[in-house]
Amino acid sequence: MCGEVRHKIYKSHPLPVPASLGRGLWLVTDCACIKQQREQERENRERLLAIPASHPLPLALQAKSFDGFQVTELNRHAFESSRSFARNFDRIDNGRGIILTGPSGTGKTHLAAAIANELRDKYSVAFVYVPTLLEQMRTSNVPLEPLLNADLLIMDDLGTDRATDWVVERLLIIVDGRLNNLKPTVFTTNYGLHDLDARVGMRVASRIIGSNLHLFLKGIDYRTRHVKYAPKLP
Repeated sequence: MCGEVRHKIYKSHPLPVPASLGRGLWLVTDCACIKQQREQERENRERLLAIPASHPLPLALQAKSFDGFQVTELNRHAFESSRSFARNFDRIDNGRGIILTGPSGTGKTHLAAAIANELRDKYSVAFVYVPTLLEQMRTSNVPLEPLLNADLLIMDDLGTDRATDWVVERLLIIVDGRLNNLKPTVFTTNYGLHDLDARVGMRVASRIIGSNLHLFLKGIDYRTRHVKYAPKLP
C-alpha cells in the first residue's frame, strides 16, 4: 500500500536443526505499512499493561482506611498495631502476620481492609471471605497460586465453618503454604484464641496462633449502634 519494495532475504539457521527443516528460511523485509502496524500493536499492548489491576477488596471495603476508623480506648492497641504493621510491611521477613479477634461489629474487617488498601499500590494483595472460599472449593476447582503467592493475604471471618477433616485440610494447605514461603497473612475471627482449635482444627490453630501477632478488639457492634428497637409490648 505504501509502494515500498519488500526484499526476500535468505537467512541460515543460527543453531543446528533437524535436516528436514533445511539450512535456513526465506524472510521478507518490512515496508513502512508493516512497521506502522507493528508500532500500533506495541502501543496497544503497552496501553493494556498500563491499566491498573482490579481492586483486591470487595466494593464495600475499598474505601476503608485507618483515617476512617473510629478509635476508642477499647480498640486503640489493635488500631495502632495494625497501622504499624502496614507502614513497616517492607521490613517483615519472617512471614509474621496478624490475628484480629473480637465480637462481631467491632472493626476487625475494617482494620484488615485498611491494611490492604495501604499496601495494594506497592504489593500484591489478595482477599478471601473464608466461608465463601470454602464453598467455592467444594463445588469447583479454585486456583490456590494467587492465595499462596500474594505478598499479603486477608482471610476474613475464619472459623465460621465447622472443622471437618475436609475444611482442616483445605485451610492447612493455604496456611502452611504461606508460612513456608514467609508470606504474612491477616486473619479476622469472631472466636477467641482458646476456641480456634475447635473451629479450624488443632493443626491449623497451632500454626496461626504461633506465627502471628494477636490483636483483640472490644466495644459495641458498630453495625447496629444506630438501630432503634421498638419497645416490647406488655
